[in-house]
Amino acid sequence: MLKITPPFLRDGVSFLQIPPLTSSTMLPADEKALIEAFQSGDEFAFVSLYNRYKTQVYGFCVKMLGDKTLAQDVLQETFLRVYENRERLIKTSSFKSWVFTIARNQCLNQLRRSKRQVSLEDDVHGDPAPPVPQGQVAHLEKSEQVQLVNYFLDQLKDDYREVIILREYQNLSYAEIAAVTRSTLSAVKSRLFKARRKLASFMEPVLQQEQERVAAQRTP
Repeated sequence: MLKITPPFLRDGVSFLQIPPLTSSTMLPADEKALIEAFQSGDEFAFVSLYNRYKTQVYGFCVKMLGDKTLAQDVLQETFLRVYENRERLIKTSSFKSWVFTIARNQCLNQLRRSKRQVSLEDDVHGDPAPPVPQGQVAHLEKSEQVQLVNYFLDQLKDDYREVIILREYQNLSYAEIAAVTRSTLSAVKSRLFKARRKLASFMEPVLQQEQERVAAQRTP
């Protein structure tokens, strides 16, 4: 199968190095017009769409994979597939969901490869996963609190983690999440409810510890 490569990648240029379009080359801001131009082969339209969605898609990949380098690789692979398969996009209204579907599939493939590797390493070494540092929780800075939430987020099953990320971090609608995950609306709502409940159960000991610390400080 002949692979179609954008001209700006033929000399080894990464998607991550593509600069934002200047005002002189920007196409109309209307997304439908951009997508139609992209489908017609306009590469400026493709770059404009890339610049529009790269931050959201990269953020999703980082949360799913927990690795910025892998997330960059998946981001690039996602938009390369978008470029190569633009003729498969039938409805322009589904572009956002389509991009996230491709990114999700690439993330899940990467997670499966990583888990197979971890499984092999566990068979050889038998080393347990490191526990969360409970003794330091009460004194964490805001950045460390974010890291802790990310730690618990990473403990969720893949199908729970993805709906949390798509809804809470990327602000996708229930309908968009259903399209991305190829689920029904009711299934998405159910999965989100269970994912939030599971995440809350992970966080409960941490919150309890913080409440006890605050109560102790108030006691004369």
